Amino acid sequence: MGLIACFIGKVPLYLYGSIVAAALAAGLVVARISAWVYDEAFSPVVDLLLWGIPVSFVIARIGYVLGHWGFYADHLESILCFWEGGFSIYGAAIGFLTVLWVYCRREGESFWHWLDVLAPALLLILAVNQLGHFVTQTTVGMPLPPDLPNDHTLAEYIEFSYRPSGFENYEYFRPVALYQAGLQFAVLLLVSAFTFLQARRRLWAEGCVFLCGALLIALIRFVCGFFYLSATPGLHSGQLLSLLVAAVCLIVFWRRQHCRHDRYFWR
Repeated sequence: MGLIACFIGKVPLYLYGSIVAAALAAGLVVARISAWVYDEAFSPVVDLLLWGIPVSFVIARIGYVLGHWGFYADHLESILCFWEGGFSIYGAAIGFLTVLWVYCRREGESFWHWLDVLAPALLLILAVNQLGHFVTQTTVGMPLPPDLPNDHTLAEYIEFSYRPSGFENYEYFRPVALYQAGLQFAVLLLVSAFTFLQARRRLWAEGCVFLCGALLIALIRFVCGFFYLSATPGLHSGQLLSLLVAAVCLIVFWRRQHCRHDRYFWR
């Protein structure tokens, strides 16, 4: 699978970048629908997009560099080589949440309310992003036997140049990115239903729809982590971080739901 989708003149158009751009465009459409359901103006979403994309981009890169400092410590010049890839989804989330919090503080809006409004759009972007990892073969699962039986088992053929070192003799691997994308789309449908109910009936405290979605996404990442190709046995850092995120979401969900009548609780 080539990394370059096509050329515009002499400028290469990278496949993964095109998928991410499509995800952002689709997320913007979903955010427009969600804002309409909540009877909110769409202009704040545009403002958040204009500030959120560059900040998330930078923080995602910083997060990836810090997580792979063993390599970048000896190759400092590679830190600014964004076109080579390497971004942390957790860093991107931190960057966007920071922009949203600052915006809400400045405008006197409820941070948790806008998290609920944007939850479906954020989930769609995550799911399409995972599809991008599957298509570009950048997320590799555990190898499957060379004599893979024709029993309709989901498998991903990895081209030779993309196979991890030491696994060149394996052709098929578990499509872990496809697993995650499918489950994330299922969470998207669930959260979309919650969004409609919350906008119409206010069944939960503000932020609980987002926290529910974040909790499920973290649990999906933890479970799918067992299918990742890992050099070390046991739980890896991504799974531990997912458990931490899930625990924080569960605690905050419980606290907000039990303090829903306090309008100033973590506004």
